[in-house]
Amino acid sequence: MAKKKSVTVNYLLNTTYQILILIVPLATTPYISRTLGADGVGVYSYTYSIVSYFLIFAILGTSTYGQRSIAYVQDDKYLLSCRFFEIFIVRFLSSFVCILTYICYLFTPLCKYQSIAWLQLIWLLGTIFDISWLFQGLEDFKRIVIRNTIAKIFNVVLIYLFVQNQSDVGKYTTILAGMTLIANLSVWSYLPRLISKVKICDLKPFHNIKDIFFLFIPTIAIQVNAVLDKTMIGWFIDGSAENGYYEQTEKVVRMALAIVTSLGTVMIPRIAKLYHDKNSNQMKHFICNSYQFAWLIGIPIMLGLISIVNTFVPVFYGPGFDRIKVLMPVYAFCVIPVALSNVTGCQFLIPTKRQNIYTFAVISSAIVNAVLNSILIPNFWADGAVVASVIAEYVGCLIMLVYVHRKKLIDIHTVFSGSVKKWIAGVVMLICVRLTENILNVSVGALALLIIEGIIVYFLLLFIQKDAFALSITEKVIHRVCSKFHH
Repeated sequence: MAKKKSVTVNYLLNTTYQILILIVPLATTPYISRTLGADGVGVYSYTYSIVSYFLIFAILGTSTYGQRSIAYVQDDKYLLSCRFFEIFIVRFLSSFVCILTYICYLFTPLCKYQSIAWLQLIWLLGTIFDISWLFQGLEDFKRIVIRNTIAKIFNVVLIYLFVQNQSDVGKYTTILAGMTLIANLSVWSYLPRLISKVKICDLKPFHNIKDIFFLFIPTIAIQVNAVLDKTMIGWFIDGSAENGYYEQTEKVVRMALAIVTSLGTVMIPRIAKLYHDKNSNQMKHFICNSYQFAWLIGIPIMLGLISIVNTFVPVFYGPGFDRIKVLMPVYAFCVIPVALSNVTGCQFLIPTKRQNIYTFAVISSAIVNAVLNSILIPNFWADGAVVASVIAEYVGCLIMLVYVHRKKLIDIHTVFSGSVKKWIAGVVMLICVRLTENILNVSVGALALLIIEGIIVYFLLLFIQKDAFALSITEKVIHRVCSKFHH
């Protein structure tokens, strides 16, 4: 097997891709907002929310299960090959059933915006060929990063070339879904190097179906949380503009969150392997550092979004999206619970086979979200959906933290005490940025200045306070840069 990359290298690779994910919407969202308008964005948002439900069942629990299973056997090529074919067979069958079911839905009166809904079928076709879980389990993030980077670049180019007016929602949908399908197909050329031939009699694709199902349940809850708001806005409110406002608000917050949650993608296979090898001390060390990283990045992201919203919205979205000035500061409050849940659930509970607690937490969160949506959306529209999402995220996060604290699996006091200096730096940053924003005119230059000011103030205050984690990260980065330069 190939030599394993370090967590730092994998994180840098994954974070580089997450930064690209940030840059791509920065390049396309203002253009799409102005070209398709709130209604066009809303049509895409609603139809994608519907196909997302089918995607949930197509993927089943195979992504997380596959990543974890491959990590367990990454040192045994034959066993690894057996696991790959077993998981792929399950994914293929579940995807095939969901494709047929979705096609049946397209012919029913329930299907709105039918021409766009047909194009969303491409997402389901792409799911069949998605084997990113194999590379994640092998801790080989380079392949995925290269693939996704090329796909994102093509997305930007094609959007600017072919999406020209409000009637081009179909072209926009085809580009996003089609490039994902092509990207998924592209990595299959690497398979012969990683997978060997296996005996059919050694394949038992359904022997671990119970584990896949248990990981499928939280996947349902997470995905429902992600798309239910948009679906219910479409149910309760005439027109698609409110869905457009909500979609654009969520997109910005979620893409900022990707910087924090990208560490989780890297850590799942590493923690799974340490757990399998019974290396508990090293495992706890990684988890503690993950919490501190979540605070280090999550706090300035949350407070930063709140502090620059009045400049960000008109610069980023253009006219007609002022509603987001109200939605974004509220939605930003979900950054911290999502970041902490990613560490507790994805990085600790799932790799250590405590997914039942993770499942309970995310189901509880989904129920809270659905109940609050049904109450708040009819009365407060997109504002109600935002509030429901934030409360639901805190509920799920709290359940997981209470469990690991009561079972004495993680020292929560240490986790939270390490955030105090970061909160102080973040609050001072927010005050400084808001004061500066009040004296600047709205422009691209002003937005760039506010972001730079926020970064400088935040990290300068951490260094002044001698925050141990921030200093250690800086020291490691400087050491690596110097080492590379020296060689």
